[in-house]
Amino acid sequence: MQTEEIRIFERNELISAVVEKHERLIAEYQAEYDALTTTSTTLDTEIEDLKKRIEENEEKTGVFDEKKHHSGHEAVEELKKMELKQIDAEKIKAGISALTSSKISDSAEERKAVYETLRSDINNAEGGDKSVLLSKIEAAYQAYTEEHTLKEALDADKALLAQKQGEVSEDKRAGWLAVRIGSHKESLEYWKGMK
Repeated sequence: MQTEEIRIFERNELISAVVEKHERLIAEYQAEYDALTTTSTTLDTEIEDLKKRIEENEEKTGVFDEKKHHSGHEAVEELKKMELKQIDAEKIKAGISALTSSKISDSAEERKAVYETLRSDINNAEGGDKSVLLSKIEAAYQAYTEEHTLKEALDADKALLAQKQGEVSEDKRAGWLAVRIGSHKESLEYWKGMK
């Protein structure tokens, strides 16, 4: 049977070993903490930028929605001035209503089809100059497409914001590291004082 030799450290050797251990742990934890806080700061900036962009795009969406409805109202008023057959006027008015609808379940393709059908109905109706009515319809459709594009971007930004906020709430390690670093620094000062 072989016996292992037990070495007894001198007081200064023991203190030096403890000091080295605390310095090594502080360096390791500090490096990880710095990386996490840099990531956290970047994440906080990204979140604030997303919130600002969402707010701005929500305002723009409201403006385009109002412009769509306003252009639709102007188109209806223009339609009233035109002397069209009752059936043509009713069909066009229904088309304007469908084009400027706030219904969000319509796809962009469905709304484009409504727009194209409406233009065709206006062009096929017997009557006078239709250019003003067509320009109002065009303005309403353009406002719709801008609004629709912004709403898609908003949905994507809101999903990204939720993801980023989830990443922040899951980052508890930085707090733990800060406590550990503080604890090791206190211990280090204590042991250095014992030399």
